[in-house]
Amino acid sequence: MNVSRWERHTLLAAEAEESNKPMMSVIHYQLALAESQQLEPVLGTREELEDLLTIKITSCHNLASFWRKAGDNEYELKYLQLASEQVMALIPQCPRKECDAFVDTLGCCKSALVSFLKRHPNPAVAQQLEHISDSNQCELIAKFRLH
Repeated sequence: MNVSRWERHTLLAAEAEESNKPMMSVIHYQLALAESQQLEPVLGTREELEDLLTIKITSCHNLASFWRKAGDNEYELKYLQLASEQVMALIPQCPRKECDAFVDTLGCCKSALVSFLKRHPNPAVAQQLEHISDSNQCELIAKFRLH
């Protein structure tokens, strides 16, 4: 798996962001995301699949972070959802679909959604979520804490 083009675009995007060139930054982040989608595992080893997943997730999170800094919550959420889809494509979903914390449309626990909503632009909404812990609502995480 050759990741040099993905690395190049990711580094150029970060440099452009540091140089306060947002258009160049988002272009390179988008190109890095496109490169990550083209990558295929060569050997299919666990390590290679983990690396591939990390690259895909990093690309999505870089764009989500870019849009968060730009103040665009809608695009931020879209890239967080895309990251969730990347995980679901390579890793089986949580088998505990009967869990109250499972959110079907995101394929993840409420913790990811709650974390995002705590930064909601409407302070009244964000304030209502202040008391909710990001992970204590997930039954699967709670199960591991007990053992």
